[in-house]
Amino acid sequence: MNNTKIKILYIIPSLSSGGAERFVLDLICNLDRNIFEPNLLMFNGGGFFLDDLKQSNIEYKILNKKYKIDLLNFCRIYRYIKKNKPDIVHTQLGGDVYGKIAAKLAGIKKIVSTEQNVNDNDNKLISFLKKRTACFSNKVIAISEAVKSDVIKKYNISQDKVDLIYNGLNLSNFSNISKVKENGEKIIFGSVGRLSEQKNFSLLFKALSSFKNKNFECLIVGVGELKGQLEQEIVDLNLQDKVYLLGERKNVADFLSKLDFFVLPSKWEGLGVVLLEAGALSLPVLASATGGILDVIKDNKTGILFENDNLEDLIDKLSYFFDRNNYSDLKLLGTNLHDLILDKFDIKKISKKYEDMYLNLN
Repeated sequence: MNNTKIKILYIIPSLSSGGAERFVLDLICNLDRNIFEPNLLMFNGGGFFLDDLKQSNIEYKILNKKYKIDLLNFCRIYRYIKKNKPDIVHTQLGGDVYGKIAAKLAGIKKIVSTEQNVNDNDNKLISFLKKRTACFSNKVIAISEAVKSDVIKKYNISQDKVDLIYNGLNLSNFSNISKVKENGEKIIFGSVGRLSEQKNFSLLFKALSSFKNKNFECLIVGVGELKGQLEQEIVDLNLQDKVYLLGERKNVADFLSKLDFFVLPSKWEGLGVVLLEAGALSLPVLASATGGILDVIKDNKTGILFENDNLEDLIDKLSYFFDRNNYSDLKLLGTNLHDLILDKFDIKKISKKYEDMYLNLN
């Protein structure tokens, strides 16, 4: 009997505080170690989840990449692959192009890549390389229906080559955290995401300026290139005592547990792991009707949607959330979302789908 394990090398930029990075670590930790031997190769060290990785007994290596386009980094990836001879290379996020090219040159026969978003905003060189190297992958994983459609169209590849597998959550991380709470007079809500054009927090702040007479706090967790601009917008809209940018937080679940509801105003979204986290805590959700959000939020069933980038519609839907008379209806939406997360996004179920995919690669 052959007891040789299948070696899988995951290539990602880092274990930063993003939901996709958290998912990769959860996936690796939940693979059947009797069948698979996962290793992790990162371009840069640090990140909120590095300590979790160290405790997981998973072999990993950090390359300390210095530049956005770093040929030395590519050579290190190639040498690592040649030395360790993985059976499968699985590329993620910014590790995609480097990883696929290095794996192909190193003679790896089975390559998997995951697409996490639509409208990536990559520079022209990276976009060109992604299109040219899409054929290197035996299988492309799309994390939502929107991403799947985008990948097939953008890379001109067969539908048979693209599998839809949602990101998942380690639900045990949420089991001991109190669910949706009833605040007093003040309504506390918020969001989690990079301070970038994609997340569209500017639209949210403009909408909130219509509710200055309401007793609320809006809390935003995240960092990004638009921090200074958003801080100025908060001042210009006279929302300094109502809207707060909190920076990074490792334990998103603890933050979410303090909220009455969650809002995600993104212009585009691959899926939004934070939606799953909000659902795991039964939070009512208000989100833009775009991309992979639609796989999770069904309007008036598992949350409430507003028309993408539509200020007036966002104001209208916010007014519903601000009305305490609607609390029981909102709580039901949160319960429905929680049931959906348990059914479709449990990391144990998702990791089994990945295991089946790896075993059937050809």
